[in-house]
Formats: sequence, structure tokens, C-alpha cells
Amino acid sequence: MRFRTASNIPIRVHIAPKILAKQAGSNDPKKVQISNMVLEKLKQVPDPTYVHAGPLTDFVSSLFVAAGMPAAGAQLSAAVLVDADMNGIDTHGVSYNIDHHYLVGLLDGYINPTPDMKVTYETPGTAVIDADRGMGMIAGVMAMELAIEKAATTGIASVAVNNSSHYGAAGYYARQALDHDMIGFSMSSGGKNVIIPLNGRWPWMGTNPMAFAAPADREPAFVIDMASSISSFGKLAIAESFGVDIPVGWAQDANGNTVTDITRRNEVIGQPPLGGTHEQGAHKGMGIGMMADVLSAILPNEPVSGLVPDEAKGGGRFCHYFQATRIDGFRPAAEFKADMDVMLRTLREQESAPGAPDIQYPGNPDAEYVKKRTETGIPLPRHTVNYFKQMADQLNVAWTIGG
Repeated sequence: MRFRTASNIPIRVHIAPKILAKQAGSNDPKKVQISNMVLEKLKQVPDPTYVHAGPLTDFVSSLFVAAGMPAAGAQLSAAVLVDADMNGIDTHGVSYNIDHHYLVGLLDGYINPTPDMKVTYETPGTAVIDADRGMGMIAGVMAMELAIEKAATTGIASVAVNNSSHYGAAGYYARQALDHDMIGFSMSSGGKNVIIPLNGRWPWMGTNPMAFAAPADREPAFVIDMASSISSFGKLAIAESFGVDIPVGWAQDANGNTVTDITRRNEVIGQPPLGGTHEQGAHKGMGIGMMADVLSAILPNEPVSGLVPDEAKGGGRFCHYFQATRIDGFRPAAEFKADMDVMLRTLREQESAPGAPDIQYPGNPDAEYVKKRTETGIPLPRHTVNYFKQMADQLNVAWTIGG
């Protein structure tokens, strides 16, 4: 069969979800309120420069091209990152990843700018892709496209990717299935060891995210995109940049103590699993992370995050898993989406607790971010603008985004 390349895949911005993070390990309304206040503060970018999605995508793409990537792959990679920003998933957009994962990886040589990505194993309903150390965004889009293509024939199809790099927000790939009246699913494994196993002292697993997307008709699609830790580790970088202290459970030091003072971030060695403690379900969060290791790593013959060789950890070796399911393999898609509307709308209409905001579901809030940021642009913090200017000068790239 013919395998699609990234240049055959349309680049577009989707409406994605934002998971409303909660204070793990506590039902205390005051603690939940503190956590929500922190999350709100992390959305208030101080002294922002607003840039619309199109120009920002083109500028980031030009940085990637200057670092050695072909134009089509650079544009696709930039579009996936900007899509996260458009949906309010700032931890996985351009402001906290270009200098941490992608541009530095291309310039330092641990991300291959011109990979030969190819299928190394295949059946009618499955495949394994070797990403050849290339950009995880390109490998992810290619893999999900292949899963969708196979599912059109087989009903359900899965594609795993090994030898890859960080692929950004997991929800992007799950959402690729929505336009095909399919249910999408994705997980990723690898990278820096962040999650400290239940009863453990040192981090051993990556944040190992998962995403699941199911289409609706008139309501925004249901899309859950979550790490298997209490909070995305990227939120610590935002909190440090803004000088905002963090809630209990977001970070832990080498003595097993929680860290909330963001000025002590250098003492942070990792995070507990989702749940925080055994009593609050940390074994479940740990299990989700291990699911990602089984499907993303062991299945396509890749070492799990805790077993990645030391020489590969600095570059952040990753692997991924993708699945697409045809809804009309079970019932007419239109009926399914109508019933999804009923569920999602009825949930939103439930009465809120006294003093609490309206009820929302994963997939609902980010539609508002897309609407707002389409009008205003994406707010870039000052440190991102300064870094972009520095790299534009270093790479001889034209400055096209103002600020």
C-alpha cells in the first residue's frame, strides 16, 4: 500500500479540549479554589505580544527550515504546536517547547531534520513506523492518517511509532479522526523521567499522556487530553516564568516532600502519579502511565521511559500509539453524534454547586479559546518573544511577528 507523506496531509486548526485540572488528593473546596486560581493565573500572560495563528505558524516554520527541515515538514510541525496555543494548551504550544524540545533538538542533532520515516511492520489493521529520530509531530500525523486509512477498511486500526521525539499535545492526533466520523485515541511514552512511582523516591516514568476524541453533532467534540501525572510538568515552567506558586501535588523533592514555592523549582525532581496518594487513586494514575508504556513502547519494540539508555535521555527519545475506530462499524454515525449531543448538553445543563462556575466537559472549554484567540491572536510571553528574536538573528530568519 502507498504510505502518505506529511506533504499530503492538510494543515488546519481544530477545536480541541482543555482538561480542567483539579487539585488532586483533596475534596476541600478551599484547596480546589486555590488550584483553580493558580490555573487562571497561568492563563494571564504578563506583557503579552499577540500574534495570530497564521503568521506565528509561518514564523516558527521558518525557524525549523533554517535549522535544516524541509518546508512541508516544518510547516506541519509548526501548525501542530500553534494549534495547541489556539486551544489554550499553552504548555504544549510554542512558548515552552521550541527552546526546550524542538529547535534545540534540531540544532544539537538529537532530532533528525530530514528523517526517512517508514513502515517497518504491517498487517491490514496495524502498522509500526520508524520515525528515524525525526519530529514527533510529523510522525504522529502520518501514523494517525495511516490508522484512519486502515480503519476505513478494517473498522478499527492501530499504528505505533518508535524512534521518535516529543509529539506535542496528544489531543491533536485523536482529533484527526473526528472529520472521518471515527473515534480517535493516542498515547505517548518516553522522554525525561518525571513521574515518581507510587511508594518510590525517584522519577522513573515519563508523563506518558493519553488522548481520546469522539465526535458530536452540534456540541463541541468530547476530547480528553491528559498526562498520567497530576498536572502537566510544563505548567511548572509557566509558573516559574510568571512567579506563581503552585498547588500541592504538582511537584516533589528528593525527600518526598511536596514543593509549592516556585522559587524552589530547582529542588523539584518530579511529580507523583495522577491521584497523588494511594488513598486518592495514585495507583490508577500509575496504571494509565504504564498503559502508555505497553502500547507506545513495548508493543513496537521500544524501551519504556524508565529503561531508555542514559545516552538517549538527553535527547528525549519518545514513542507513540494511535488508534482509529469507525463509528458506523457499530451504528450509523449520525445517530451516534446526535446521542453524543444529548449527553454533552445534558451534562452542561446540570446545576452547579453553590459558588462554582458552570459545568463543562473536556472539549467544551477550548472551543472558547479558539474563538477568542482567532479574534485577538495568541498571547506570547516576553521571554518567548525575546528568544524568538535571538534565534531569528542567529539563524538569519526574517522577523515577521511584531513585538
